[in-house]
Amino acid sequence: MSEGNHGSETGQGPTGFGGPRIRFVNLGSDRMAQAFQMARGQPNWAVRLAVLTFLLVVGIPILLLLMTAGLAAFLVFMIISGFNWLLNLFQGSSKQDDGRRNVKVINRK
Repeated sequence: MSEGNHGSETGQGPTGFGGPRIRFVNLGSDRMAQAFQMARGQPNWAVRLAVLTFLLVVGIPILLLLMTAGLAAFLVFMIISGFNWLLNLFQGSSKQDDGRRNVKVINRK
């Protein structure tokens, strides 16, 4: 699949049937590698130096911040999930009508 027509075409899927083609993209390391290759491919040494400096000063810190934010979000999710599990463990089973007030429950067969 070329860069000009990504995602909108149909073709042979993995099982041989027609369907959308799926392309998995790793945005972090692949984009950084492409940026470094683009910087190395510049014809002028000044432009090459400017692009590499920009990548080192801006690109890598942003990548590290995104990785740190992802790790922090994962840890917060795990801590809150564990806290919820402990609360449910010590509360025991709830009554059948917990949280229901002025609600008529219709039991369907």
